[in-house]
Amino acid sequence: MIAFFCALLSGALFYYSQGQANAWALAWFAPVPLLWLAYSKTPAWKVLLAAFAGFCSGQLYLAQCYGGKLPLWVLAPTPLASSVLFAAAVLFTRTAWHRLPPLGALAAFPAAWTASEFAIGHFSPHGSFGSLAYSQVSFPAAIQVASLFGLYAVTFLLCLFANSVALLARGARFAAAVGASACATAFAFGLARLFLAQGPTVPVAALANPDSWRSENRDGTPTSAAAAAAGYASASKELASRGVRIVVIPEGAISLQPQHEKAILAPLAAVSSTEGILIIIGTFEPAPPRNRAFAFSPDGLVHIYSKRHLLRPFETGAPGEEPGIIGSGYGMAICKDLDFPRSVRADTRAGVRLLLVPANDFGTDGWIHARMAVMRGIENGCAVLRSAFNGLETASDAEGRLLASASTDHAGMTTTVAELPLGRGLTLYNRIGDTFPWSSVAATLFLLLIMKGNRRIIPGPSDSIA
Repeated sequence: MIAFFCALLSGALFYYSQGQANAWALAWFAPVPLLWLAYSKTPAWKVLLAAFAGFCSGQLYLAQCYGGKLPLWVLAPTPLASSVLFAAAVLFTRTAWHRLPPLGALAAFPAAWTASEFAIGHFSPHGSFGSLAYSQVSFPAAIQVASLFGLYAVTFLLCLFANSVALLARGARFAAAVGASACATAFAFGLARLFLAQGPTVPVAALANPDSWRSENRDGTPTSAAAAAAGYASASKELASRGVRIVVIPEGAISLQPQHEKAILAPLAAVSSTEGILIIIGTFEPAPPRNRAFAFSPDGLVHIYSKRHLLRPFETGAPGEEPGIIGSGYGMAICKDLDFPRSVRADTRAGVRLLLVPANDFGTDGWIHARMAVMRGIENGCAVLRSAFNGLETASDAEGRLLASASTDHAGMTTTVAELPLGRGLTLYNRIGDTFPWSSVAATLFLLLIMKGNRRIIPGPSDSIA
């Protein structure tokens, strides 16, 4: 019965912290009931089952976001695999508690789960989607460590705090104090980074017209495409008169046919040149399938970027291979590209200080997916302007603060304007890459070897507690 309630409580905390409720504070305590259970005399199989059930039930927010929109075979594999690995991480931590001193148990859970998330992000077709770290984007002080060591450092911090609480409940006070001190240090760094001077600001805007997009999906003719382009050109010109220098329009906003491409996009090129603004618009070409973004620069240059990470099976065709570097500190990516930290890191090392992102979401996942873009900005020291159909238009600075946001789930043109500070550029994470998660892998293997050689059971400070 105790195992059941631990699974139920952890499941609820995971669900509300990761899902649409955005109750980020709960994520710091979500693993605690299961770790507390693991440190008891409860049989290992019960701990394993409770950990799997607790984590898996927490992932039901995915069904709330994507149920009926994605087939089960696309939706289910990653959360199921994550649940298995989470249960294994909890069991690994239980073994460390019995075979190592409390400091070994303290390190075991954050190292094992960080290594697991890193492995999932490496092999999953959805990249880093679903990481616990994304639950903290509404808490900027906690996620600044991503500028040092990347996304998975935030995961490690969450798990370290939760494990410290669980160990404190089991009487391991010194180990709990060490964990809490490390978390406090990370928070202090985060607060200090939020007070750093920012770069010069650029007036930017995100534009999205769901009506023209639906018309494009329904008709897909040169006439409908020309009408959509003309509408965005007119809106961009009006924004330029208000001082806006950069406009981003969502993924797939215009359906192009190769023979009509130049004529249809001409109004946008003309406004960019005459008004001196940079315009980025997402396009889709049905035959052969190509998901691209066009960047029209005031100097008349046109940069074309092809999406590199496609959402299978919905997106077919060959993915792009080249980075979306525009120059002058600007870069572009398309929607799902931002689920893959390594791709963005490689691009931003070219000096990107503002990342411009056309996107398209699933309605109910607006903030869940948008916050991944915010995290990429912190990791790489760049501001992010994202414009999405069926989601949110967001403008976030290089510290992850959301400066402007608007939903695009209603009729008519949605416009979000912001004075967006340019990021400072290269971070430590840019330079050292995935050193931290690889270190977590190494730490997990090291602890495993020590535990294998130490079969003597070390009783915990309150091992008699059920």
